[in-house]
Amino acid sequence: MKRALIILIIILTCELSFSQTYLTSEVIEKAEFHLKEAVGDSLFKYFELGPNSDYKYQTKTGKYKWKDISKGKKTKGKFIDGKHINFALNHPDFQYSYTRKTVYVELDSNLNLIREVYIDQIPKYLLRNEPSDWLSENKIDSIVKKQNLKTPVEPFSKRLEFDTKTKEYYWIIFNTLYKEKCFSDEEILHINPVSGIILKHYEERQRIMHCSE
Repeated sequence: MKRALIILIIILTCELSFSQTYLTSEVIEKAEFHLKEAVGDSLFKYFELGPNSDYKYQTKTGKYKWKDISKGKKTKGKFIDGKHINFALNHPDFQYSYTRKTVYVELDSNLNLIREVYIDQIPKYLLRNEPSDWLSENKIDSIVKKQNLKTPVEPFSKRLEFDTKTKEYYWIIFNTLYKEKCFSDEEILHINPVSGIILKHYEERQRIMHCSE
C-alpha cells in the first residue's frame, strides 16, 4: 500500500511538472498588456504580433523545443518562456527603411516580464503621441546638397541610424568618391533629423564583407 502511494505521488508529480500550459491567446494577451504598459494606449494600436514569435517548451522526454505562439489553441509541453515574442510597429509617421520597428516582450514561465520592454529605439514624438518634429527627407537632401562635398562617382545615398549610446537617431549620408568591386571610399555625414545640424563629417574606406577581389 505504501509503495503504491509513493508510485502514485511520483506519477502525479511528473504530470504536474508538465502541466504548465496556457491558452496561446492568454500568452499573447499578457504580452500585449506589458507592451501597452510600456508604450501607452495611443501607440499600442499601431503594433501587431510579429513573425517568429516563438515560445520555448519542454517535452515529456526532457527535450526543449520552440513553437510559434500564433499557432494552436494551447501551448505544448511544459511552458518554459516566451523570450522571442515580438510586436512590429507600423506607424504612418515612422515608415523609414532599415530602421528597427520590432519590440520584444520577453515572458518567463509565469508570463511575467523577464526584463523591461526595450523601447529606446521608438522616436520620442511617437511615445509622446505628438506629430513628427523631424525634418522631411527632401529637406535633409537639400541640406546635403548645400555642403561643400567632393565630386562623387554616383548620387549620394542615405539611411536612418540609431545610436545605442546616445539613444538618438541620425541620418548617415554616403557620398561615394571611389568604388571597386570589394570596397569604396566614402565621404560621410551624420545629420540630426530634427535640427539638420551636421554632427560629423569624415572620410572612410568601406569594405564589402566576404568579397574576393
